[in-house]
Amino acid sequence: MHITDPILIFAILMLALLIAPLLAERFKLPGIIGLILAGIILGPHGLGILDRGLEVELLGTIGLLYIMFLAGLELDMDQFIKHRNHSILFGALTFSIPLILGSLLGKYILNFSWPASILLASMFSSHTLITYPIASRLGLSKQRAVTTTIGGTLFTDTLALFILAVITSTHQGDSGTVFWIKLFTYVALYITSSFIILPRLGRWFFRNIASDGIVAFTGVLAAVFISAHMARIAGLEPIIGACLAGFILNRLIPENSALMNRIQFVGHSLFIPFLLISVGMLVNLSLLFEGGASAIVAASMVSTAIITKWIAAVSGKFFLGYTRDEGQLIFGLSVNQAAATLAAVLVGYNIGIFEEPVLTGTVIMIITTCVVGSWFTDKYARRVALSEAKKPYSHSDAPHRIMIPLANPNTAEELINLALMLRRKDSHEPLYPLAVARAGEGAEERIAQAEKLLNSAVVRANAADVPVIPVTRATTDVASGITQSLTDLRISIIVAGWKGSASSYSRTFGRILDAVQLKSHQMLFVSKCRHPISTMKRVVLATPPLIEHQPGFKTAVKAAKTLTSQMGASMLTLSTGETTKKLHTILNTSSSPLQIERDELSDWKNILPWVKNNINCETDLLVFMSVRKGRLAWQPLLARIPQMINDNIETLNLVVLYPPEMPWAEESPESALIKTFKITSLLPRKNINLNLDNSGIKETISALISSAFNKKKTIEKLTNTLTEDKATNPMELIPGAVLIHAHIPEVSSSIAFLGVNRKGWNLPNTTVSTKALFILLSSKGAPPEMHLKALAKLIGPINNESDLEKLLDSETLKNLWEDK
Repeated sequence: MHITDPILIFAILMLALLIAPLLAERFKLPGIIGLILAGIILGPHGLGILDRGLEVELLGTIGLLYIMFLAGLELDMDQFIKHRNHSILFGALTFSIPLILGSLLGKYILNFSWPASILLASMFSSHTLITYPIASRLGLSKQRAVTTTIGGTLFTDTLALFILAVITSTHQGDSGTVFWIKLFTYVALYITSSFIILPRLGRWFFRNIASDGIVAFTGVLAAVFISAHMARIAGLEPIIGACLAGFILNRLIPENSALMNRIQFVGHSLFIPFLLISVGMLVNLSLLFEGGASAIVAASMVSTAIITKWIAAVSGKFFLGYTRDEGQLIFGLSVNQAAATLAAVLVGYNIGIFEEPVLTGTVIMIITTCVVGSWFTDKYARRVALSEAKKPYSHSDAPHRIMIPLANPNTAEELINLALMLRRKDSHEPLYPLAVARAGEGAEERIAQAEKLLNSAVVRANAADVPVIPVTRATTDVASGITQSLTDLRISIIVAGWKGSASSYSRTFGRILDAVQLKSHQMLFVSKCRHPISTMKRVVLATPPLIEHQPGFKTAVKAAKTLTSQMGASMLTLSTGETTKKLHTILNTSSSPLQIERDELSDWKNILPWVKNNINCETDLLVFMSVRKGRLAWQPLLARIPQMINDNIETLNLVVLYPPEMPWAEESPESALIKTFKITSLLPRKNINLNLDNSGIKETISALISSAFNKKKTIEKLTNTLTEDKATNPMELIPGAVLIHAHIPEVSSSIAFLGVNRKGWNLPNTTVSTKALFILLSSKGAPPEMHLKALAKLIGPINNESDLEKLLDSETLKNLWEDK
């Protein structure tokens, strides 16, 4: 007797969800088989405890739509686009081979009519990704064989369900011109409107409505089921609409986000298991022992489905150049019959095309193919996963630890989201949100506020199922507290927020952030974003000249690519010359291919006009790669660009990226050259004047360079050259020290000058009185690397006012420039 109490029904189902996978694993079977067997035992054809009534049917339908939605949502869009021809080829094979052989089986062996034979064959062609959760749990959702199978599923299921719609209408006498026009019009209108409306609506929803995780999750589910219903109205099966919704929302829901974690958790723990139990309830094993037509039809259907899907998978492996294990994994994923098969047989049975033996055979085929598919998927997914793990890993073996210094509650969530996107999916390291409170009077209250700020970060990270270790520091100097924490915890990546303005003209971000940038060696992301990063459609990666010689460049490029991939965005690179070649070599050789376009900027002084003309502030994220002061690729302009861009384009989404310089970052030959560069050859003692007066800038420059140039006309010409460029000369390095530099034909190698006026000059583009004036002249024909090497060596030791005071001390100067 069937149980009718809905509470007891749900309790029994939940108990089955708990026990069945555990028992299956005990017998070395996939959990999916355990759930299907539980459905057989509990169902009307087993012990009869549960009837496949409205409650179970509803939960099974939700699970069916949910599994198709997840398949579209977890699809690696970049892999899918790159290997779309693979999906089309496999889709054509897995559709046409079963269709042809199945039609011949129905017509000449089972003696069906042609419409019945074709509809029967379309059931073999379609398949459901029942075993996809096995591959997903092993981290293979973005592996090429899985991606190809998902794409092929979209292709073959759409065609199979299209055949169902056509044969159904033909059998009912509705096959005229009006029918075809109506079908194609509705389908085209549905697909077009979905791709136009849903992405725009999704971005608007996540920016303006989804204030917390519950609202975001509910909104996504509503979109999925509305899309499924609209597909039915258009003449397609709802499973196509659910998969299409996942496909469209793919780029709006990052893989490591809290929302994705919630979607996967609910699906894998509830709805998908309900689907498997409901499928098991359809099976009537007693029919197998009655013989006659049911047994013959069932045996024919089972053998044809398995053989034709195996032929398609092996053929696809051969044509696509996949490994044997990948081919068997494709077979395990694509042999399973459930969703479209059930839709076709039920419709065919209800309108009289099929008789009961086909219905019985279909159910037997479903359970058999699910068992076979589960075994193959479980076995070969593990082999593929092991093979993927053995591939050479190009990233560092150092701890992949991310620290997020927090100070502003309004930006904490977005910084955590950025950190989640940068975190490797195979990483077991926690996130380290950090709050630093100033020590001294009132420190306890400030520490309490810091802990309150960290609480929200912990909740956000835990929601994404990512471990988190909050860190609190009390210190008199915030910057020192941050840098000390980096050392203590062996952090490799820093994710920091920027308010968008610097405290003075000489600073890049502000006192604290500038100090962290200069004193740290880790990869540093400084974020100033106006919109959620997950809603961005394109990442613009700007890399200035010669930065490819910077240690850590390769690591930084791969991090930017990881971020872009997690966002589901495309990439546009902005660089020039050799930098472009090296950049794209790295981008094209690393895993997770992206849609990448390129542009070049010959003069980086023009970056602001380029940004204004080429970046959409609503949908683009500018990732500007810079370097720390004194490094090979550093130039004064790099320190000004973030503030310059922010001042002129307030709504821009900006991330400034500094490559790592840790011991595990790759070392470039050029970095070793800097270490051997002799300061005495660049700045000889005769080019240093420690007692300049308050003369004007032209007189000061003339006095300095006269130590190296004798001709009056040459001195006048060089003085004019050095004072003509008002945009970059003089450039304030730190308060009290400025640099003037140029390329000139009068020298064959770089030469520098230093002038000191302890009373100070009042110069343009400076915030305080200037006490130290550096001049660097390089040969006009020399490569830019030589100029930057000289620049790095000349001003590398000047990082703050304390360094400047030490440098101005006469004894220090004597020791620094003492000839050895």
